[in-house]
Amino acid sequence: MRYQLGVMDLYPIAVNKTKIENNPFFQAKLKEPVDVARLYEAVKQSLCEHPLFACTMRYKKGYYLETNEKEFSLICAAEENRPLAFGDATNGFLWQLCYDEYTVSFEWCHAISDGRGGFAFFTSVLCHYFGKGRVAEPALELGLESLYDKAEQGIPQKKQVPGFAANTIPFSKRGYRTDCHILKAPMSEVLAAAKKSDASPAAVLPPLVSMALRKHMNPKAKNKNVSCNVVIDCRGPMRFQTMHNCIISKNITYVDRYDTMDFALVSTIYRSLLDLAVQQENIVKAATETVDMIRPLVSVKPRFLQKVMAKVAAGVMKHSESNFTFTYLGKVDLPDVVMNGLAEFHFRSWTDFGECNVAAIDFGGTLILNICENFQDKQIIPDLIELCSAAGIHFEKVNELIYEQANLRLTI
Repeated sequence: MRYQLGVMDLYPIAVNKTKIENNPFFQAKLKEPVDVARLYEAVKQSLCEHPLFACTMRYKKGYYLETNEKEFSLICAAEENRPLAFGDATNGFLWQLCYDEYTVSFEWCHAISDGRGGFAFFTSVLCHYFGKGRVAEPALELGLESLYDKAEQGIPQKKQVPGFAANTIPFSKRGYRTDCHILKAPMSEVLAAAKKSDASPAAVLPPLVSMALRKHMNPKAKNKNVSCNVVIDCRGPMRFQTMHNCIISKNITYVDRYDTMDFALVSTIYRSLLDLAVQQENIVKAATETVDMIRPLVSVKPRFLQKVMAKVAAGVMKHSESNFTFTYLGKVDLPDVVMNGLAEFHFRSWTDFGECNVAAIDFGGTLILNICENFQDKQIIPDLIELCSAAGIHFEKVNELIYEQANLRLTI
């Protein structure tokens, strides 16, 4: 079977091997040792229900996905010893799944799907593993193209000013390596900090991260604004399902005047900006603009010229798109038998834009953050924890590690 790719599927292919290549990472820690035979069958069942993950990449006048007839394999390796390249090494599959005694880790090329799609596949594997698989009809319509409407003008939104220059906070160039800090706090405290029972961590944590970064800027910097790229999944607001990439982003900038405001008010401002961004009219407008912006790059022929242009564009976008990224995937909402078999759940993403990526997920009422950053000043995260504590959110640092992203390396 052959599957067409949309612009947000083609974009990760274009920026492969550049400064902004991004391949997300999920990890589940089980309460009992991994049963490899059960895990293999769970992956096999999930591939039938998520056909894009059962594909390899092909090229003939353009990139597309095609069902991979080869056998997939599972890799016995702890996170720190896992392979750092998949594709050629995984029989053409655009993902790798590793297991250790108690852990199962999954990472994939964004060309298949975004974080929500990867989360759907990985949690499907877990559900089948524990005998609670949920069969759903594959939704194979393209993502942003399905929302495209040039006539939509959207609801006016306040233009956000640019964030600080890259050299304002010194950072280390480490390839695809980064320091990863894992923090946990009660979800109830996160919501209480915003004084809204239905508030989202996306309206609470980005301003706190911005405040921590501002404490460590070069005192001579003229621009101390901090821009955050908040990832928005279009599926929920648009009542639309697809396995293809279907995300946009909203840049929100923390500016000087927020320092004199009560934190709950700052959080309300962030929430208002996000609420406006997820209105259907604005999602359609943003989806249309994103398609129009990316299509010229992913349509360039021949391929070598596209790669040259993508490398140049990536160099510019790395530090101009935003100062940090915030991604919240929501709640790990799985059947009780599955949740009872899990001890931990992690989601992380390398620093594709800026030098910090905050990936958040709600696991059993606990907000788990995986913060990847490459700042030379190692007091930023402790200061973030202190600022959160002052706002009523008591984060516990449970781990700190060096994380290296695994990348797609496929010869086609």
